[in-house]
Amino acid sequence: MKKLLTTLAVVLTLTTAVVSAKVIGTVNGYPITEKEANKLLKVLTKGKLKYSQLRPKDKKEIVKRLAVDKLVIKTAYRSLSKKERDFVIANAYMAKKTRGIKVSDAEAKKAYDNNKALFKKNGKLVPFSKVKNIIKMQLRQKKVVDKLMKKAKIVVK
Repeated sequence: MKKLLTTLAVVLTLTTAVVSAKVIGTVNGYPITEKEANKLLKVLTKGKLKYSQLRPKDKKEIVKRLAVDKLVIKTAYRSLSKKERDFVIANAYMAKKTRGIKVSDAEAKKAYDNNKALFKKNGKLVPFSKVKNIIKMQLRQKKVVDKLMKKAKIVVK
């Protein structure tokens, strides 16, 4: 009796896991799940629709869109070297982390004034208005790096 109950518990657990990761399509053998479709639909419809609510034609379009994404990701992963993948990941991380960081015009102007030699082109100073957004991005990145370095434990041998 204990074996039967244990087996039943395992089957129910596995069934629940399979249902939550229901495969709705494949592309080159890679599964496309309903969970992935619902994540996409949450963005596209601002959470108003789920995959199960779509018409068959619309379901096919969602699977196609996810297939394209999956193919690009898988192909890119295989075709990029480790160094290139690390570069892409680092840039994505920086983009994500810098989104929430505020840099005022005054901070950017101060950096511009303190580094005017860097903003010369053909011997002429590039106006602040032309480089303000670049300076702001660099300052956001610097804040992210400074925060990482503050937590870092660097050992020189």
